[in-house]
Amino acid sequence: VLGAASMLCGFDSAETADSLYQKMLDATTDASGASMSMGMNLDAAINVSDGTTDSSLGITMSGTFDVNATMDPVATEIVGSMDLSALGQGQHMEMKSYSVTAEDGGLETYSFTKESTDDEGSWAYNKDSNIDMTSLMDLSKSLTAADMADWGLTFELAPEAAEVDGKECYLLTAVIDKDALNTLINKSSELTGEDLSSDTDVATALAYLDGISLKLQYYIDTTTYLPVSMHMDLNDSDLTNLNAVFAGALASSDDSSTAEIVLNDASIDVTCAYGDAVDITVPDEAIQAAQDVENPVTSIEDAVGEIESEASSEVAVG
Repeated sequence: VLGAASMLCGFDSAETADSLYQKMLDATTDASGASMSMGMNLDAAINVSDGTTDSSLGITMSGTFDVNATMDPVATEIVGSMDLSALGQGQHMEMKSYSVTAEDGGLETYSFTKESTDDEGSWAYNKDSNIDMTSLMDLSKSLTAADMADWGLTFELAPEAAEVDGKECYLLTAVIDKDALNTLINKSSELTGEDLSSDTDVATALAYLDGISLKLQYYIDTTTYLPVSMHMDLNDSDLTNLNAVFAGALASSDDSSTAEIVLNDASIDVTCAYGDAVDITVPDEAIQAAQDVENPVTSIEDAVGEIESEASSEVAVG
């Protein structure tokens, strides 16, 4: 009995990538809320040579973010900070972002940024009514592993169990590269009736991304089929083509220097928890900032009128 129970509740070697993806999709669909802790890291350098002197310009970035999300209606809250160092200069940035489903089904986003040189920070507001969040969520819940493969994303299941924080997990992996992006573009072209591959901007972007490889790893609890952590990185990327494009840009200038991008680490790690919906509330100051943007003083006459009205009030009080 114990042996049978362990087979039902633990790692099952008969599981396939397709069946596991479907179970993960069903499990996350049943959850009404989610929370995540995310860490970002970038360690890169630009090696420069003028023929006689070699130098290396380091670029580093680290960031931590806490994310809360509700599924119906869709709403997200992201709070975190980031430190960036490049060319000998450092920058610290604090960020907040709230995205909520608007009454018309679109997406409203309130974003706050505060840099180390800024004492107060500022809010920005954006609304996209072209997005139907309800339809988008319904679509995401219905996409099977086969559908994802049609769009260029094929999952593979590791033959052995992995362990994350004492939990036995399945390891589901996928890679997004130029071939996957080409498949995505062709599929999008079929749906829109527009040949996106002939677009100059798209072709240029693909040229830069040739050799780039984004590895995705999902660690899925063998008992609940919920993701407990995710890892993404670009560390297996071949930068030969990107450096060739970079070198071509330098060759077109009068400078005879050469440069090469070196990527030591570019990764994101996420830990996840799923459960009941969390309370996500847009701060009052964010709503006020959005109203100020929507209702600015539209003319010099309006501004003068407000000043005159305030002056008259002060005179009357005096």
